[in-house]
Amino acid sequence: MKTILQLIRKDYKLFWSDRRAVTMTFIIPIALIIIWGAVFGNLNKGGTATKLHIAFLNNSTSPIGKKIERVLDSSKTFVLIKSYKDENGKRIPFDTSSIQNYVRKGSVSAALVIPADALSDTAFGLKLKFYYDPKNDLEMQMIDGMLQKTIMTEIPDIFMQGMKNQAVKFLGLDSGKAFNNEIAKTVGKYFKIDPKWITNPPVDSVMSMAGGSDSAKNSFFQNILQLDKVQLVGQDIANPWATRSVGGWAMMFLLFTLTATSSALFEEKKSGVVLRLLASPISRVQILWSKYLYNMSLGFIQLLILFTAGCLLYQIDIFSNFINLVLIIIAAATACTAFGMLLSSISRTAGQANGYGMFLILAMSSIGGAWFPTSFMPDFIQTISKFTIVYWSMDGILQVLWRNASIFDILPHIGILIGIAVLITSISIWQFKKGHVF
Repeated sequence: MKTILQLIRKDYKLFWSDRRAVTMTFIIPIALIIIWGAVFGNLNKGGTATKLHIAFLNNSTSPIGKKIERVLDSSKTFVLIKSYKDENGKRIPFDTSSIQNYVRKGSVSAALVIPADALSDTAFGLKLKFYYDPKNDLEMQMIDGMLQKTIMTEIPDIFMQGMKNQAVKFLGLDSGKAFNNEIAKTVGKYFKIDPKWITNPPVDSVMSMAGGSDSAKNSFFQNILQLDKVQLVGQDIANPWATRSVGGWAMMFLLFTLTATSSALFEEKKSGVVLRLLASPISRVQILWSKYLYNMSLGFIQLLILFTAGCLLYQIDIFSNFINLVLIIIAAATACTAFGMLLSSISRTAGQANGYGMFLILAMSSIGGAWFPTSFMPDFIQTISKFTIVYWSMDGILQVLWRNASIFDILPHIGILIGIAVLITSISIWQFKKGHVF
């Protein structure tokens, strides 16, 4: 038994001396748990990890319309955007046309409009317009559900106003008021109930009027809140789920591939290939450029094949905007190649490069939007996500495939990806000069 314990102690010493093994066993899982916990921990409590941004326009002069605006403005769930910037940077209040264009361009995922006739004198219930872009289906379901919940739980006046409107419609204004008051007095007299309670019942009483079953209540409140939903983008896409997801998964696999090929420099050094190349009339710069261009071309081919497979298997439309898709793919492959070369330059062994790569790829994929919408993340994680290759690559691909974006719309994505590639490549060259690999 003593011998067995000594062997176990030996294995633990070897384990703790291997930083890659320790990182893979403890550091990476803990980091990912922190990220996922920040996103899903608050959602499981019934809230959202951060505020959801929606465009908002109130064309109604009714008190209930103004109350809806106040409630949503003070909500912990939503941030209302009521204006946009024109070409000169001036803030312009939304109108019915500009708020729809704001959603079409992808500035927000949804817009709520309270029309001028949202609560007419003879209507039962409230009529609202809801314009949306379901590029992130999970986010859209969250916005839709939380919006209806916020309105219906905070504004029971809609029901009472609707009942009054119906009385006006069938009895006339004066007769309707007289009828309601007489009913309240009669009930109050014989059942010893305050007449004011009947004309203005508490919120709980209004909620209970919907009936006992959940289905009856849902039907009841659907009549009160008439939400006219209009999808502005993606109506003609054959497979929305696959179109939304393909970019994130493709980028994650591309990063894994290029990280593995970049770390192959260590194997070439170990096998003596690098020394033989250096003995010939080939410089270190030429070796690095050959590796860079090889990995970039490999990344381009991989992405192109993945998108072609998505087209054949899931009817993803890659041809209607093919040129712009190719431009985004080239920019993404360039940035990912630079990332792989950086790992090679800062690592001393292939195992170290693969360990760092595993952690960074999983972290970038999780916070960059490859697995779930970034809008569910806390604000500080959303800020960090904008520094990742996955975020800009996936968003650019989604712009092309989902809303058929023009070259001018994706220029910021291309510019940022190329900028990341230049910055990372500069750091890699500086590190390579230290001679860790060569």
